[in-house]
Amino acid sequence: MSYCPKCGAKTYEEEQFCVSCGSQLPDNITERYLDESKGFNKWWFAPISVVIFVLVFAIGIHFYLEHQQNQAVEIYQEGVELANEGQYINAKEKFEQSLDYKSNYQAASTSLTFMDVAIEITQSLESIEPLIEEGSYQQAFKLTHDNESKLSQYNGEVVNQLLTEIVSKRNEIQIAQIQDQLDEDASIDELKMQLWKVESIKTEEANELESQMKERIVNHSFNQASSELSENQFSTALGIVDDALRYIPDNERLQSLKTTIERERIAFETEQQERIEQALNQYEMEQEQNANSAVELVNIEASTNEEGDTVVKGEIKSIATVPIYSISVKYTLHNQDGDQILENETFVFPETLYPEESGEFEYTHFDIEEDVVIDNWEIKWYLEGE
Repeated sequence: MSYCPKCGAKTYEEEQFCVSCGSQLPDNITERYLDESKGFNKWWFAPISVVIFVLVFAIGIHFYLEHQQNQAVEIYQEGVELANEGQYINAKEKFEQSLDYKSNYQAASTSLTFMDVAIEITQSLESIEPLIEEGSYQQAFKLTHDNESKLSQYNGEVVNQLLTEIVSKRNEIQIAQIQDQLDEDASIDELKMQLWKVESIKTEEANELESQMKERIVNHSFNQASSELSENQFSTALGIVDDALRYIPDNERLQSLKTTIERERIAFETEQQERIEQALNQYEMEQEQNANSAVELVNIEASTNEEGDTVVKGEIKSIATVPIYSISVKYTLHNQDGDQILENETFVFPETLYPEESGEFEYTHFDIEEDVVIDNWEIKWYLEGE
C-alpha cells in the first residue's frame, strides 16, 4: 500500500494525484511508501491535538469547579460563624454569596431560608419591650409563644441560641408582670402562686424580686399569726406560719414565731387544765355548800302579840350559788323551865330564793299562854332537779 507524501492518505499505484489533498504524486512508486524512521505521520496530529485540548479543558473545568466549591464552603463557614454570633443579616449575605459560587449548595440554601426566620424572630423579640412598658403582658407572652413555634422544625446551635433569647424574654415579661402586682399591693395568696415562677428564673433581677416577695410574705404572715396568737387561736396561727414556711422554709423569724406559738399553746392548755380542775373543785365545794350550807339564819325570835298569842318569826339569807326552793324552818319551843312545849315547821317566803336573796318566815301559835324560848332550829331546802 502506497501513501501520499503530502498528507499520508492511501493511494494506488496508477493514481497521478492524491484524492485527499489533491497534490501530485511522485512518479517513483518507492517514494510513495512511508519511511518509519522519518518520525510521526502528520495525519495523527489533529486527533491527538483534540484529545489534548479536551483533557486540558476538563482539567480546567475540574479545578474551576473545585475552586468554586471551596469558595462556597469557605464563605458558608463564615456565615455560620456570624450566625452563631447573632449577626443574622451579615450571615444571610454570606449564605447568598456562597450560593453565587455554588447555586445548588443545599446547606447554604437551607441556612439562607433559616436566616429569614431568625431575623424575623429577632425583630419580633425587640417589639416585646414596648409591650412590657405598656403592661400588655398577654400580648407579649403570645409573641414569645409564636416565635417558639416557628423554631419547632429546626435544630442546631443557632436555634438553641434563639430559644434561649425567647426564654430570657419570657422571663423578663414574667418579672415585669409580678413587679406590677407587687406595686399594686397584690394579695399574699397571689404572691405565693407567683413565687415559684420567680424562683425558676436564674437572673439577678429575679433574685432581687424573689427577696422582695419573700419579705412581704414573711411580714404579712408574721403579723397575721401574731394577731391570731393574741386571741389564743393557736391552731390558726400555726397554720399561717406553716403555710408561709412552705415557701420560705429557712426563715428564722417564722421558725422563732412557730416555737413561740407552740410554747404559748402548751402554757395556755396547762393553765386551762388547771382552771378546769379549779373549777371542778370549786363546783364540788359549791355543790356541797348548796346541799349542806345554802342558807344562813339572819334572825329568829318568839314574841307575844296584842291578842296574847305567841308569834315565831325570822329571816334567812341564801348563800347558795344556785336557786333554792321550798325552804322550811323547823324549831322547838321550850318554857322557862326548859321543858319542851312543842315542835313545829314553817315555810319561808318567797318560795324560791336566788343567790344573795333573803326570805322571811312567820308562824302564830294560839294555844301557848306562857313565855317560850326557841331552840334546836333546823332549815331544809331543795335544789333544782331534786
